[in-house]
Amino acid sequence: MPDSSWIHSGTPQTPGKMHNFTTWIKNHRENIIGSLVILAAAAIFGIWVVIHHAGLRETAWKTLFIAQQTGYNGNFTEAVKQLDSIETNFANTSARGFAVLTKGDILFQQNKFQEAEAEYSKITTKGPKNLLPFALYNIGKTKEAAADLPAAINQYKSFLTAYPEHFLAPEVHYSLASVHELSGNAAEAKAAYEKIVLLYPETAWAMMAKAKTTPAQKETKPVANAAATGNQAAKPQAPAAASPAK
Repeated sequence: MPDSSWIHSGTPQTPGKMHNFTTWIKNHRENIIGSLVILAAAAIFGIWVVIHHAGLRETAWKTLFIAQQTGYNGNFTEAVKQLDSIETNFANTSARGFAVLTKGDILFQQNKFQEAEAEYSKITTKGPKNLLPFALYNIGKTKEAAADLPAAINQYKSFLTAYPEHFLAPEVHYSLASVHELSGNAAEAKAAYEKIVLLYPETAWAMMAKAKTTPAQKETKPVANAAATGNQAAKPQAPAAASPAK
């Protein structure tokens, strides 16, 4: 008969680790099963959240696309309604920030500059960091369009202080120079244009800035000799200097 005691040949034997583990499981069976059920439920819920969020994100971006196309077609009222629905119903998706910027752009196109600025400002208080430079620059453009030139100058300067290496920086420099020019600050405008040429020498912005600081030279051509009949050739007119696109 096998010995059922832990005494063998008179020498006590310690139970093995596996025996202790199985014994612990038997004693805590209910707790273990409950924990496994909770873990399984948490995993299922996590999967549902991921799938649900992916569906919301897809719906939000589809709605944003439709709203943008609606706005481009001139139906601003309907476009704004769709953009508002994104901000309300899909606030936790990445489409929300783009919806806010798009609404600001639509209001700007309608010359509703204060309302547009209010939309752009939402990004500065509660928006993704990658959209913040666009919002700041657009706020400057609304102030410029509203003829608040000192505020526009301050806004552009703030942008350049915060984001000197951003790809929008050359355009912001040009906007700053243009506003100085509109304000009658010829010296500051000239300095701003020259800075663009210095910082971005191989860009279209530098070409336009250089055109602003280089006086237009009139073309001169020699007058043709009078013909045998005595008629004189008309003098060619110097072409007007073309204004750079803003």
